Amino acid sequence: MTNDTPRLRIGIIGIVAVSLFGALFARLWYLQVLASPEYQLQATANQQRVIIEPAPRGRILDRNGVVLVDNRLSYVATLDRQRLAALEDAERTDLLTRLVAELVPVEATLTVDELEARVASDRFSPYTPVPVVEDVPESLAIYLTEHRADFADVVQVDARAIRSYPFGRTASHVLGYVGAINDEEFASRRDSPDRYQLTDEIGKSGVERTFEEDLRGTPGTRVLEVDRAGNTVSELSYTPPVPGHDLHLSVDVTIQAIAEQALEEELLNARERRVSRGNDPNVAPAGSVVVESTTDGSIVAMASYPDFDPSTFTDGIDQTEWTALTGEGSYAPFTNRAIAGQYAPGSTFKLITAYAALSSGLRAPADVFHDVGSYRIPNCSGGTCIKYNAGRTPYGNVDLAEAITVSSDAYFYEIGARAWFERDRVGDPIQAAAELFGMGADTGIALSNELSGRVMTPEEYAARHEADPEIFTDGEWQAGDNVNISIGQGEMLTTPMQLANAYVALANGGTLLSPNIALRVTEAGSDVLVRSYEARVIRSVPFDPTWHEALMRGFAGVTGSEEPRGTAYTTFSGFPEGFVVSGKTGTAQVAGKADTAVFVGMGPAPAGQPPPYVAAAFLEESGFGGVAAAPVVRRIFAPIADPSIRPTVGPGGVLSEPLAESADPLAGGDVLD
Repeated sequence: MTNDTPRLRIGIIGIVAVSLFGALFARLWYLQVLASPEYQLQATANQQRVIIEPAPRGRILDRNGVVLVDNRLSYVATLDRQRLAALEDAERTDLLTRLVAELVPVEATLTVDELEARVASDRFSPYTPVPVVEDVPESLAIYLTEHRADFADVVQVDARAIRSYPFGRTASHVLGYVGAINDEEFASRRDSPDRYQLTDEIGKSGVERTFEEDLRGTPGTRVLEVDRAGNTVSELSYTPPVPGHDLHLSVDVTIQAIAEQALEEELLNARERRVSRGNDPNVAPAGSVVVESTTDGSIVAMASYPDFDPSTFTDGIDQTEWTALTGEGSYAPFTNRAIAGQYAPGSTFKLITAYAALSSGLRAPADVFHDVGSYRIPNCSGGTCIKYNAGRTPYGNVDLAEAITVSSDAYFYEIGARAWFERDRVGDPIQAAAELFGMGADTGIALSNELSGRVMTPEEYAARHEADPEIFTDGEWQAGDNVNISIGQGEMLTTPMQLANAYVALANGGTLLSPNIALRVTEAGSDVLVRSYEARVIRSVPFDPTWHEALMRGFAGVTGSEEPRGTAYTTFSGFPEGFVVSGKTGTAQVAGKADTAVFVGMGPAPAGQPPPYVAAAFLEESGFGGVAAAPVVRRIFAPIADPSIRPTVGPGGVLSEPLAESADPLAGGDVLD
């Protein structure tokens, strides 16, 4: 090897190094001299911002096209987060202090700290204005807009559509309410093609929730070109929002308002009766009534008391207000008792027990039972072996129809006992009949939080005890348990919706329907049909014609004037001439509380015609069904039968005239049940 080799290597390395540095300097020269304007433009001007524009929610209308929920324009004061962040601390504090002073008349509890917390919240996109106060008066909105420069262009006023309720609290449980989407709701819709934002509102209850996808609409998008400072350079594109569809309900707002007023007034009457006897006035706190069409299962009215004002949520609600609405003594105003109130049905359950006896061969319609006012359970020992009629009244010889009319408990006690002692032959006919009529299962109505009631079988009773013997200490079903459920007591619970639906199957001759709350969905502001909702048949309930005739005759006797007079005779005396109402009273015992008053009515129909509606009323801690619950149904049915006494409903849900009261059953000497 010669001494020239190292020099050769160094020379090669030097050539490579010069070449690399030459290429690097050439690239830098190109970027700085030739391409500089292009890259400067990209660095300073080529940013895009996408603004999501909410769509107005669809309207909600009643069956006659009357608007129940609409939208109105609301001004919302907002803060530009980026512009606010660019301010010095002192300037920022001064601006927010002055803004609070302007907004306190609208939101009295607003503070600078609260504004800072809202700005810092990760619920809002960096490019989305942060809402501060909603429903700003127009005069203040104009002032803030005109004086925007005084607030360093940080404050702006946006116009948006919010829900309005022409009839106030009317149908609040059916309609529901909307509120800010929470984290759980947002997470479940993260992949939704409708692009929910954390600032969006969403249906929280009622049809606002179950028909959310129809009502919400499609948000719009505005794509802006902005510079590095966030200033808009140009609008690149705009896709306007598409309003939500209109939802047409089966509810008739007039009948709905009548039902709500009748329910509230009869609860008040029940309280006054208690006070007049020197009893606890803190009773009759709540109740519900459902009116359902017998032909298609559509819900004409659904009232639950206490109710709430859905407009409370249009501007948001603070913790103090929420606590007042949901705390002790509020009696759960957000619970729709029509579908989530579970009650012992009392004697209204005798429809089920009668059907069980007929279908199992335990009884025929004409079979006579001698009612002595009580019934002794066979093979029983102890203090609860004898069961009594209400008031211990003996009714003598009664067949099925007469037993229903006078509400002979003894007649049905005997069916319950026979069903138990002949179980090897007939199975559990009472439970089977209850399930056939839809009890113990959701009805399928398009409202959330429906409960299914309870139809207890001996096997389930034993399994419950085995699973938790400390709570359910008794695991053996006895004859007395069967006797109790025969009159709708004991291990039997139903909702007003379930009970109404069961009687619909009787009234229409044997078709159990799934109730509908909606009739159709149309495009916004038009009659263009998106979809309609037809009657939904769950199953057929087989009726021998002789069974059906005897049952309907018995229920007609409950309200009729012929002997023997029924348990709701006085309440329905003087009903509009030519119309018939049939039904059943019920009084359900509740441990530690006053009785639940129950009544189911079918009607009002011209003589000889099938009843068009069923109404089921439950009044908690209100006493006898014939005294407290039957008047609710009468006051609903009377103006349906006679339009001349039907009031109109005005703004806020106020009726044009008082509802006529029924005669006092206590003064009429009715058999109490």
